[in-house]
Amino acid sequence: MKNYSLEHFFRQNRNTVDPDQLAWSVVLTGFEKNNYPSRSLATYNKDLFEHSIRFLPLESNTKEASFFILDPSNSVRAILYPTKAEPIEPQDLINVINALKHKDNFDKTEGTEIIPENIVVPEIAETDMSRTEIHYLDNQPLNVNCPSLNRVVGEYVLGDPSNVDVILLNFAIYAFALIKPNGEFEVYSKKHLQQLADLRFANPNLKVLLAIGGWAAEGFSDAALTPTSRFDFAREVQKWVKEYNLDGIDLDWEYPGSSVSGIKSRPQDTENFTLLLDALRQVLGPNKLITVAGTGSKSYISKVQIKEIAKFIDYFNIMSYDFNAGETGISANNHQSNLFESDLGLRGISTDVYVNNLIDAGMPSEKLLIGVPFYGRRGATNTKTYDEIRGFYLNKNGYAVKWDDEAKAPYIIDSNGSFAFSFDNELSIYFKGQYVFDKCLGGMFSWQSNFDNANLLSSAMHTAINDPRQLESILKSYYA
Repeated sequence: MKNYSLEHFFRQNRNTVDPDQLAWSVVLTGFEKNNYPSRSLATYNKDLFEHSIRFLPLESNTKEASFFILDPSNSVRAILYPTKAEPIEPQDLINVINALKHKDNFDKTEGTEIIPENIVVPEIAETDMSRTEIHYLDNQPLNVNCPSLNRVVGEYVLGDPSNVDVILLNFAIYAFALIKPNGEFEVYSKKHLQQLADLRFANPNLKVLLAIGGWAAEGFSDAALTPTSRFDFAREVQKWVKEYNLDGIDLDWEYPGSSVSGIKSRPQDTENFTLLLDALRQVLGPNKLITVAGTGSKSYISKVQIKEIAKFIDYFNIMSYDFNAGETGISANNHQSNLFESDLGLRGISTDVYVNNLIDAGMPSEKLLIGVPFYGRRGATNTKTYDEIRGFYLNKNGYAVKWDDEAKAPYIIDSNGSFAFSFDNELSIYFKGQYVFDKCLGGMFSWQSNFDNANLLSSAMHTAINDPRQLESILKSYYA
């Protein structure tokens, strides 16, 4: 066999397919004796040929075995990386190709993709975080349950946006616009809003949104009360979107039907929240983004028509943090943003619980973004930005970082071994990225950018979603 490189193969074979003999191909590279622990090459050739798939083992300079899946036009559609623990069988390749074919031809019924019955979807236990890694060219893993899903990463920005690295983000949300008594909006800084919008010169694909509301922000119940007030609100939104050439808005009403933050509320807020989003969609049109920030607690869901609002929004930003924000005393010694439940978490509260509650209530999984706090918290009284944590608390000055493997969450103890606060780091973000893939979620976001001026956690979020293998490599160097 000639020692062609993979790049040479692509150059020689691109656009050379006979239209009458269109076929998908699997190219295996990096195979050596004892380097690929699975079936013989002849077995792959036989099994794939029976499904009209060409199998091409190709020598290359790399020693890492990789399966490149090419469509009939010889475009690379996915890359699969086998391991000794998880080899890739011929049927795995057939399943992925079927999923990719479906991606090209899928039909939609009420927003749900119809998976053909002949596609075999492997069952993965909910507690099993390991799986064969499958990557698009942008290195996002492919989940055969949602093969066409493109995941996103974003940040809320409160204050000066000069530290925002737009290359790491798909969207950025300015926080906040507030509703004045006369129904008009005001923002903390028009200068900062304009600076954030201008970052699209560095990344034209960046989406910039304006968040309206926030904790204890007044005016929503009145704005949503009548058809006139709802459309007045929507036109005020439209005015700001046009003036700053924004890509959409984020509605941060905390929380419809509740006065927990001291704001006015009414029982009618539940239905009126849906009607307000309906008015926004009618005024802004189909091409502007509308997102909602909320939680996945049962109390929140009981006062919001989750299935109905899903029709009008692009994403639901789950505030999957501040779980222990109202706690004091010993009960403050709990995780604030744990992925799964554990003995160190509050009973019945986790990111996973919130996600499942929202899906059960009717929110499509692909519209759910999980939130990552760029700060640490101990109950109601003690918070530290990630910049502060990195400068003073990461295994220094008598403090030590601990890991709760059940919750997939880190926390910090003081010199006496007592719980100091919980936080997120690169490792917990990696597991949250894996969770996003496994649950067919839309991506993740952070609150908020200025708590991580070095963009270390921002980079971890970007890499967890767009190239988890790279983040794995970085983490292995940290924890070796």
